[in-house]
Amino acid sequence: MIPLLGDILNWLAAGLLFPLMLLPLAGLVRGRLPSALVFAALLAGVAGASVLFAHLAVDLAPPRVSAGFLLTAGMGASALFLASLSAGARMVVSGLAPHVETLVRGAGRISQIIVLAMAAIQFAAVILRYVFGLNFIAMQESVTYLHGAVFLLAGGYALLTDDHVRVDIFYREASPRRKALIDLAGTYLLLLPFCLVALWAAAPYVANSWAVREGSVEQSGIRGVYLLKTLIPLYLTLLLLAGFSAAARAAETLRPSKG
Repeated sequence: MIPLLGDILNWLAAGLLFPLMLLPLAGLVRGRLPSALVFAALLAGVAGASVLFAHLAVDLAPPRVSAGFLLTAGMGASALFLASLSAGARMVVSGLAPHVETLVRGAGRISQIIVLAMAAIQFAAVILRYVFGLNFIAMQESVTYLHGAVFLLAGGYALLTDDHVRVDIFYREASPRRKALIDLAGTYLLLLPFCLVALWAAAPYVANSWAVREGSVEQSGIRGVYLLKTLIPLYLTLLLLAGFSAAARAAETLRPSKG
């Protein structure tokens, strides 16, 4: 059951997340049919580049292509293509962007709550240890779990709100269109390939942890390391969704006016 669930998540990532990321680029083209054709061409290009990379990458196992994978990817890509053909890629992006942004912001708010919980647990652990002489391994490990969850859940939120570390020597004084061009290039030349490779590499790592229900090496520790590792693909998914929102804003700025 667990391997099947992992496969389904991988299929959804390939069939929905990555095609979704290409819609803002297709939205730069006017007209429903041209934007749909550009979307199909971009999708074919990314798929071809992924297959080529899979054959050239010697340290990564090739992704397992199954009937479920092909079906899910085909259905997801077809649905987005038909939506672009009927309403235009720009309208599809405009309709999806607010919902995507709400989801990423929700994860950011959860991370803020986790920070408060982490501080409270750490304070309690210090009091118990140095005042009452009590020490609980699970309590100490929970701080590590929460610390990791904060960064992994807040990564997409930081990108969405532009609170991440940015080398802005040229970006800070740039015009809005130049900033949009930089954001678009960064999303598709850096963020998208990174998330693709990281999800690919993380899939067996997380799957193996789930297979053995990996837990703490301490006898009284938390038996949930596999849950902590599951936050890695979740982090990458939120990062992709935040990249989609950033690309949507950039594409809207770069889109030529009707005049």
